[in-house]
Amino acid sequence: MNFNDLKMWIAKRLPTTQQTAAVYGVIVLIVYGWTLYWFAWKLPSWLYFLSAGEILVSLAYSMVVNFIESLIVLFALLLICAILPPHWFRERFTALGTALVILVMVALAYYLGTIIALQDFPPYLGWYVLLTVTGIALAVFLISKIKLLVKLLEEIANRAIIFLYLFLPLSAISFMVVLIRNIIEAFHV
Repeated sequence: MNFNDLKMWIAKRLPTTQQTAAVYGVIVLIVYGWTLYWFAWKLPSWLYFLSAGEILVSLAYSMVVNFIESLIVLFALLLICAILPPHWFRERFTALGTALVILVMVALAYYLGTIIALQDFPPYLGWYVLLTVTGIALAVFLISKIKLLVKLLEEIANRAIIFLYLFLPLSAISFMVVLIRNIIEAFHV
């Protein structure tokens, strides 16, 4: 297989750049929003024992982790898109990817909250996860059949692109802060 054949195969299997950016905007909104929520929740107590610089460095590390997490979620969606037949997922990637991201992230947040509350894995977690995955797959399938929901999810995703203009530059600045901080600490050892 030469390079042009590979390029054509990828073009047939993966969504367009616009579709990918729209779904990535939703991912960024959820991942960064969740972190900023918890950051704001913990900030009042941090003010008692951390300096402003230490708080900003903590935020920078969080932004770097969020960037990596959001890319992992996006690559997982692109992998699903490449594996499934194009008429199942690629043609409606914006709507179905948005629905899948929202449902999976809500489920993960719920399971994380349950695990934190119990300080352990709940009994029958495997069965709950299996039921959740089955329910999410069924919900995404049903959503794909309702044109109004598809249009609504596409609009949400297209509007979420604005968050890329905010959080990607913040992530780049955070990468620089983390890199410089680690270089300085490496030379002080």
